[in-house]
Amino acid sequence: MSTHMLSLLPELPKHIREQSVLLVDDSLFQRELISALLQAIGIHDIWHAQDGREALTRLQQHQGPLPLLVVDLEMPGMDGIELLQCLAEEKIHPNVIIASGREQALISTVEGMLQALGLPLLGSLAKPVSAQQLHALLAFQHPPKRSASWLANTSDTPTVEALALAIRDRRIVPYYQPKVALKSGRLIGYEVLARWQHEDNRLISPADFIPLASSNGLLRELTFSLLELALRDTGELTRAEAPLHMALNLDISLLADRSFAELLIQCVQRAGGRPEQWILEVTESSLMHDPGVTLGSVGRLRLAGFGLSIDDYGTGFSTLQQLTRLPFTELKIDRTFVTEAQQNLRAEGVLRAAIETGRTLNLPCIAEGIESQAEAQLLERLGCFAGQGYLFARPMAADCLPDWHRTYSTYSSLAQWFDA
Repeated sequence: MSTHMLSLLPELPKHIREQSVLLVDDSLFQRELISALLQAIGIHDIWHAQDGREALTRLQQHQGPLPLLVVDLEMPGMDGIELLQCLAEEKIHPNVIIASGREQALISTVEGMLQALGLPLLGSLAKPVSAQQLHALLAFQHPPKRSASWLANTSDTPTVEALALAIRDRRIVPYYQPKVALKSGRLIGYEVLARWQHEDNRLISPADFIPLASSNGLLRELTFSLLELALRDTGELTRAEAPLHMALNLDISLLADRSFAELLIQCVQRAGGRPEQWILEVTESSLMHDPGVTLGSVGRLRLAGFGLSIDDYGTGFSTLQQLTRLPFTELKIDRTFVTEAQQNLRAEGVLRAAIETGRTLNLPCIAEGIESQAEAQLLERLGCFAGQGYLFARPMAADCLPDWHRTYSTYSSLAQWFDA
């Protein structure tokens, strides 16, 4: 790409231009090529490593914000895959870009590995790398995290005692993310998401406390506390807007207790709510601890009118069996397939098959993690009924919903919303 064409690319945000980048590739030519592209788009703090071992040593010794890692997969000695596995084991989590000339199927496998390991992946680039593709990936990254040595000294990891106190004091509160019909643009409801409102006003992600609640017997109490707060908000929302569906994540292990379904039904009815307004999202990979009791609980909830969604559809190994055993009323498509479908024909094929499965079973499909107009348009074209994601709104507190809804209602179509 010419210097003139590079100058036409939008300037990257300051925190991205000022970050450091570590290029890991055994080819000096490839490192120099990517280095030149980075410098042309405003990034100048660039390091080089000729194999995974050298890169790992650099990152182990690094202090402060981690550099962005641009890594090749195929290298002598420690290859890119082994490097990424070692970083995950040592809890060193840089933003990662894969730059490889290998086939897409292999790259997709490594992308799946990164997701499973919890390493933040910005995306993948085919060699030879282009400035436009590199610029596009860099533009959407978050500020880099600090290194593992810094994280080890923090005291942010919640304790069981702190979590129990937060549940009791109602500091774990519901946030809401809108769900939008992709063809009409109509708002159809919200997903209820848990956020821990810390005493210093920070919001703690559910990824940091839901596993703690699950492994320490606090999940039932947390679920009912969150539901009661959401029911209070739902009453106010129903008075302000047309009746909407509310989706609540539910760990299927709770349904192995015969009393849970009855208590859930009573909780909704006591608050003046209607079970028909609620959809319970159950992760498809969750195992049934007691199938006899669990299936009975699910049956009672459906008899009462609750909807049932198979959450993260496509990520588990028991999908078809779950679809035959549980009376689902919708399929929730995992964000992984939404994100990857734009660049990966296999992911698009899985996405298409998931939506077709929903159509065959007369189950509407809801896609999560929609972040771009192109993703929304692809999903609508494939027949997906509705979606949610940052393209429409981030999860928000209840008192923010009326303003968002008033603004969203001023647009007569999704096309107008995209153009705004």
